[in-house]
Amino acid sequence: MTDDNDTLRLLEEAARGLAQFDPGRLRSWRDSEPGFDRQLWREMGSQGWFSILVSENDGGLGLGIDAAATIAKQLGRACAPEPYVAAGVMTPALLGSLGANNSDSETFAGVLAGEHIACIAWQNTTGSLNPTATEVTATETSGRISLSGSSRFVPTAHADSFLVTARYADGTLGVQWIKADAEGLLRDIEPTADGAFSARLTLNNVPVPAGACLAKGDMAAAALDEALDLGIIANCAELLGNMERALELTLDYLKTRKQFGQAIGSFQVLQHRTVDLWMKLQVTQHALNGAVRRAMAPDVPRNARALAASGLKARAAEEAHKMANETVQLHGAIGYTDEYDLSLYVNRSLTLVPFLGNAAEHRRRYDNLRQTAGAQA
Repeated sequence: MTDDNDTLRLLEEAARGLAQFDPGRLRSWRDSEPGFDRQLWREMGSQGWFSILVSENDGGLGLGIDAAATIAKQLGRACAPEPYVAAGVMTPALLGSLGANNSDSETFAGVLAGEHIACIAWQNTTGSLNPTATEVTATETSGRISLSGSSRFVPTAHADSFLVTARYADGTLGVQWIKADAEGLLRDIEPTADGAFSARLTLNNVPVPAGACLAKGDMAAAALDEALDLGIIANCAELLGNMERALELTLDYLKTRKQFGQAIGSFQVLQHRTVDLWMKLQVTQHALNGAVRRAMAPDVPRNARALAASGLKARAAEEAHKMANETVQLHGAIGYTDEYDLSLYVNRSLTLVPFLGNAAEHRRRYDNLRQTAGAQA
């Protein structure tokens, strides 16, 4: 857990300095594999950003999700295409929960340093968030394990390895660390709205090397749930940064665009609309703060953390969708052009909103979690 606000302030300043908005850089990576700058990724690793959620005993910084969210928000403001939430928050969170001793120590260190990119592959072909819905099965024969099935919507398509969720014959879940060049692993690249890529993995009897099964059963399920919830919170922080900057661009435009001899920002109807957007930002920030506090509470129950994460994402995804629509409309015709920088934020929002579940999915998840909590009370 982060000790004080000074740490968060320093992280915010570091993130703002390293990940600055550069429209030329962003456009150069669109539709160009891997979709982001691996050199910048290594610089992010050297800053310790991928070690935040890993305990000091395992070589991390031992901070909390508030620190990761602080960085994610600044990356959202910069519209950075680097997969910080997927590979820099969720993967280290999962590995940290399972313990460094369960992993290849050299590869684990490479993940934290930004030299090796690993990504969790847990969603089935319909995109279910629930890890238990995986379509990958693990078969044990003569002491050897092999994986078969499909996993889709893997957010870091060009990762060096994947943490694949699979179901064993007895119904338990397992997490296996599989290299991207493993025999029998096929990777289909699928474009996303912001010009980046996700992957669909097809596994045909992919052998699991000795020691590559990181966890099974309740330990694996608990670690996956935690990584998912923390990823959702960080994803919402990135969305909030995106929303903030989109509104700033819009306000700047309204101050300079003139009609009938005066800036259109002086028109009362447009002022009302921008105030509504500002209120959406404040509500989302408040929801983020509440979810972070709940997730960082000592010994927080899994159900309570999941409720906080889904309640936040239902709010953030809905407000981000409205923000994108409204800011485009307030720009008039220029808002639809690819040359204008607002388009970068809108397209990035179209990728961030459905990632880890859209508003409708999280309303359903929240309702199911509430019902489960009530049944257990």
